[in-house]
Formats: sequence, structure tokens, C-alpha cells
Amino acid sequence: MRKFLPILTLFISLLLTHLAFSQATTSGINGQITDVNGDPLTGATIIVIETQTSSQYATVSDAKGFFYLPNMNPGGPYKLTATFVGFEPFVKEELYLTLGQTFRVNVQLSESATELAGIVIVANKNDVFDGNRTGAETVIDKEKINAIPSISGDLNDFTRLTPQASIIGDGISIAGSNNRYNSVMIDGTINNDVFGLAANGMNGGQTGISAISYEAIDQFQVVIAPYDVRMSGFAGGGINAVTKRGTNKFFGSAYFKYRNQGLAGKTPGEIDDGDTREKLADFNAKTYGLTLGGPIIKDKLFFFVNAEFQKDETPQPFSFSDYTGNSTEADLNSLAGFYREAYGYDPGGYLNNTRELNGTKILTRFDYNINKNHKLMFRYQYVYGESVGPSSSNKNNIYFYNSGILFPSTTHTAAIELKSIFGSEYSNNLKLGFTSVNDDRNVMGDKFPGVTIKDGSGTIHLGGEVYSTGNQLKQNIFTLEDNFQIYKGNHVITVGTHNEFYDIYNMFMRRAYGDYTFDSLSGVLQGDLASDYRIGYSLVDDIRGDGSKVCCRL
Repeated sequence: MRKFLPILTLFISLLLTHLAFSQATTSGINGQITDVNGDPLTGATIIVIETQTSSQYATVSDAKGFFYLPNMNPGGPYKLTATFVGFEPFVKEELYLTLGQTFRVNVQLSESATELAGIVIVANKNDVFDGNRTGAETVIDKEKINAIPSISGDLNDFTRLTPQASIIGDGISIAGSNNRYNSVMIDGTINNDVFGLAANGMNGGQTGISAISYEAIDQFQVVIAPYDVRMSGFAGGGINAVTKRGTNKFFGSAYFKYRNQGLAGKTPGEIDDGDTREKLADFNAKTYGLTLGGPIIKDKLFFFVNAEFQKDETPQPFSFSDYTGNSTEADLNSLAGFYREAYGYDPGGYLNNTRELNGTKILTRFDYNINKNHKLMFRYQYVYGESVGPSSSNKNNIYFYNSGILFPSTTHTAAIELKSIFGSEYSNNLKLGFTSVNDDRNVMGDKFPGVTIKDGSGTIHLGGEVYSTGNQLKQNIFTLEDNFQIYKGNHVITVGTHNEFYDIYNMFMRRAYGDYTFDSLSGVLQGDLASDYRIGYSLVDDIRGDGSKVCCRL
């Protein structure tokens, strides 16, 4: 059965069709084993051990002395041992691998017990240049992640280290392309907003929440126009990330991050003719969490967990003395009381409408060393973001609190990766991923029509936000990828596939509860009819808002 396993895997790969972007989640080591005369040594044994987990990777050199060890975990340190009968063993420790890199190690074995010389090896963990580089790329390892401050906690704080990247609005542009043309993968699963509504281009981005806590990230890789058949399907940049994993030693951290107006700079303004900048309005942003990793079965099974909670509050104070409309505070209070008594609807306040962003992120990862040739990884992630977005009143507009937008977003992600080596000539990397995203934009408070009241040179807004009455996006994305590699001397033959299957439901029904415009506040209180009235409805069913059928499903 073992003899047919590589052939069966290759056959399955050939049946599948290559469709889209393949992501990097691993590293590797290759090279050539020779004697002191430069003659290749056939059948030399190469064993590499990740010292923190005792994970082993083993192979033998081929007829020309070449060896290949793919599908290795990024990071390290690794210990490499090369042996051949009649020759002194070669040992090299403190090897570090970066994400997507195939590290080159050429070894000369000596027949005597003298110190080896002429060994060509680069082991600087900060060096990402080697003979296996496939194009312009930037790798951000855990040391850089720990050293770089991040205010937003977003991945863009790190991916912008790429020279070809720039921040435009909430998204990152790579090589001059719109951020929606990037591809964002974490442990082989899709994390970019494939429907294209989020400004930052990632799942949950419409709420302002980041797709993953950077406390759970081990390394980033940003690639631009790579000449690797496994990387395609994007016009901007390919952003790959791998999460942290457990080791044979327990480790963990607890953290708390706080920011307010006293810890932020002033508003932009003229400084040549005098500093006109002002201190920011009051706000506070709190993030706290913990990480924990370690062994379940030493040398065999490991776990890593990250839990993070976020609560941001941004008050939006308003001085009524600045309002240019005709109504007084007493008039507005009477208006709110009218809707409470006549319709049982509470429009909320209007003087200090505080915006909020609440988030919960839970990530679990398990790594299983089946044996020295097969490694299995499973990861599950839950991200919940909730944006409470009332509009701020200003001199021309009064916004009651419940005229804003309530936007919850829930993302579930699961990933499985099986990394296999078959002898010295074959390897396989199988990845399965599932992502479920539910963006459910809603009105705040009870369901109620949108109401606009003309008030002289001002305008009063209350009731349900008209674009949120029927607004829901559900995305289910299944990813299947398999790369089978054949090693023949100086050549590596890759046969593989990358497939993404989508099931998308998008509901957008404006004014599902109606939209009324009145010419004056007094007219509302007197029971005058609206000067303008509009309502949205479905032509295919009688469901008003979320849950209504759509004409087409992607």
C-alpha cells in the first residue's frame, strides 16, 4: 500500500483543476551532500529536528547528492545532522527558517576526524535571501512583530513594511493596486473579504474589527509577482500568515492595551503661522487578552490558544447652542415624548451619541507529529465584531441615537493541513479550509420607519436608518489545495490544485420600514401628513428585510 500512496496522491492532484491563489504556510531545506573532492554522495542520511518540539524531518540524498526537506514549520531553531557510512557526521544547530523560504544548505563530509572546512551555509535567522527566492517578497517574523508598535492591532501595521505597500484609507495598496486585489491567507484559509465591501479588505472589516489578533501570528509573508506556479490569482500582493504553535515547554502571556485622548496626538493644523492643532475629543480604547501554548503529549501533540477582547468607546459630544435650526431643546424633548407615547418608539438622545466597537477573538491550534514523515495541523478561529454607530449631531443636523447603525459581524474559520514526505523523491501538502462570515447590518433600537424633519436651516433625523432595514451578507467559502512535488536532481516538478467554492447570500432592501419626510416639527406634533414617503419591498416574497429571497445566489 505504501508504494501506491505517492502515485494515488499524484493521481488525485491531476484530477483537480488549478483555479486560484495558492498560499505559503511552510518552509523547507534543500542542498547537496558531497565529499571533500566535490563528488556527490548518494544515500546520505539527513535528519532535521525542531528543538522546541522534537519534530523530525528525514530524507536521503539522491544519485547526484541532492536532498529535499519540504513542508517544514517556519521558525526554529532547527538542528541538522548529515551522515554517511565511512564519513564524519556533520551537525549544524541554530538554523532558522522564514515563511515561504526554501533554505539552501550544501555540506561536504570528510573521511577523517578533522574539522570540516568549505561548508557553504547561511544560518542568520534575519536573512531571507537565498538561492530559492521566487521574487520580490517581505517576511515579518515574530521578532519584528514584537518590536513594532501597533495602534489599531490590524495586520496592515505590519504588512506596510513592504516597500511597495502604502496605506490608503483603511486598506493597504500593494504595487499600486486597490486593496481588494490583494489575497490574504492565514494558515491556508481565506481572510480577505471576497465580496469586496470591507474597506480594509478583510473579513469583519465593515465593523472596523481586525481579522485576527497579531498576538497569535508567528510570521507574515508578503509576495509580489512571484514566479512560483503555486502562487497566483492576485493583482496586488499575496499576504500569507502562519499562527503560533505549541512547543514542549509551556508558555503564555497576558496583556492589556489602553489608549485615550491623552495618549494621542493633536488634530492636524497649521504650524507655520502658529499651532492651531487641538487636543482630540475624549475616547478610550481597551484591549486585553492572553495566550497559552504547550504540549498535550510531549514530542507528539501540541496546542496554542489565544483569546482577545476589545472595547472602544468614542463619545461625540454636541453643544445645542451651536444648532442653526428653528427648534429648541424643549421642542426636541417634546418630539421624542410624542413618538414614545403615540408609537411606543424610543428615538434615544441626541447630545452625546457615543460610538462603540466591541470585539471577541478566540483562536485554537493543534499540531500533531504523526511520525517523522507526516505532520498534521488543525486550527479553529472565532471572531466577533460589533459596531454601534450613532451619528453625531452638528450645527445643521440633529441625529437621535437610534437613527444610527448597529453592525454585528461573525466569522468562523477552520483549517486543516497535512504535510507529508514520501521517501527522498516525493512530498505532498494538503490543505482544507472553511470560512463562514455573517455581516448583519441592522437599525438601532426597535424596527421603525426613517423620519426626516425639516427645521428651518437645520434638519432632524430619527427612526430606523433607511439603508440598514434589510442589509445582510452571508459568505461560506470552502478551500481545497493540494501540491504534490517530485524531486529529480536539480529539478522540482510540482503538480497541484487550488480551488475555492463560494456560497454567498446578499440582501439589500432599502426603506423596508418606510421613509417619511415632514416639513416642520410642529406639523409632526399636529398630525400633518408627510410631504414625501417611500418604502421598499420584495417582489418575490412577503418578507420585509433580512431573510427575503434574492434573485440570484453566488
